[in-house]
Amino acid sequence: MGRFMSRYFRDKEGYHLGEAPKDRTYIKINANESPYPPSPAVLEVLTEKLLTTQNLYADPKSTELTQAVADYYHIRQEQVFADSGSDVILAYCLLAFGSGRGGFCFPDVTYNFYKTFSTFFGLQAQEIPLKEDFSICVDDYCNCGCNVLLANPNAPTGLKISLADVERIAAANPNHLVIIDEAYVDYGNESCVPLLDRCHNLLVIQTLSKSRSLAGARIGFAISCAENIEDLFQMKAAFNPDSINSISQALGCAAMRDTAYMHQCVGKIIRTREKVRTALLQRGFHVLESHTNFLFFEPVGLSAQALYLALKQEGVLVRYYDQPRICTYIRMSIGTEEQMRTVLAKIDKVLLHCCKPRAAIVSPYASCQTRIEAN
Repeated sequence: MGRFMSRYFRDKEGYHLGEAPKDRTYIKINANESPYPPSPAVLEVLTEKLLTTQNLYADPKSTELTQAVADYYHIRQEQVFADSGSDVILAYCLLAFGSGRGGFCFPDVTYNFYKTFSTFFGLQAQEIPLKEDFSICVDDYCNCGCNVLLANPNAPTGLKISLADVERIAAANPNHLVIIDEAYVDYGNESCVPLLDRCHNLLVIQTLSKSRSLAGARIGFAISCAENIEDLFQMKAAFNPDSINSISQALGCAAMRDTAYMHQCVGKIIRTREKVRTALLQRGFHVLESHTNFLFFEPVGLSAQALYLALKQEGVLVRYYDQPRICTYIRMSIGTEEQMRTVLAKIDKVLLHCCKPRAAIVSPYASCQTRIEAN
């Protein structure tokens, strides 16, 4: 570490992204990316006119993009804020609403960026333990005395709470902000946006990285009452008013408008997810119910770390968390049907080498005549 680094930051550790080694070709299912390309409508906006105007600054208000979001949710444009990824918006929110106001509370097992931001920004943070089954106890967040930050569905568990529970939390904390991170909302869940008319202390954050296949474009947005959105614009003006470039804005508009393609891709992912979950359960794994584009499971016959390392040797990247409560679990994003067929075969190969095979089972991806020896 350089000698000019502030002492305050020297002992702090940033967020760790899913690894992306370049030494070989991997099936990369460790970052919850979509396995499908962006909508054809997205590709059509990459015109010569757009590319040749990159000498000009982008619209700092992202007017067309925020209008596209407003149209999708049937709300007013002044209720929408957009920026270069939901993580940036989360950072603005923690600084704007958490500094000097008791910080935020969030689950002990959730998106690690919540704790990372709180630590780096010097904010108070209260980690509330999930229940033994990794579900959220809603009562823990009612009248809690500070701002609330929840991923719904949660990550890495994939579990969700109902809109009624979100409304109960917001109503029980009228003098504090309740942020709901809906990164995975499109995978068969209900958004909290309809609650905004009666819950002015509610702020919803979404991303175009998952269901709309635009992780590389870095686009996120927040929806809340107009006053909260104004506060976010003030934070953006103080940091980087031109942070979301014109190409990303154009791509985001097209992706928001092509709902048919989004639902098509989401439908395929959900169907594949349930097939893979069934296959893992057949192998004796403990697999949580998922409302996202990933599965969170506990293998049997070998440790989660051993399976993660063995799959990496086999050319498959999954996510392993070396942290309390979840060090026996693996998070695995859902790829294409073909990719997941290969992944299950790799898992069977690893299990075959690590433990004695038991009863033969039928894989959801196999024909009726094909049987896979599995643990």
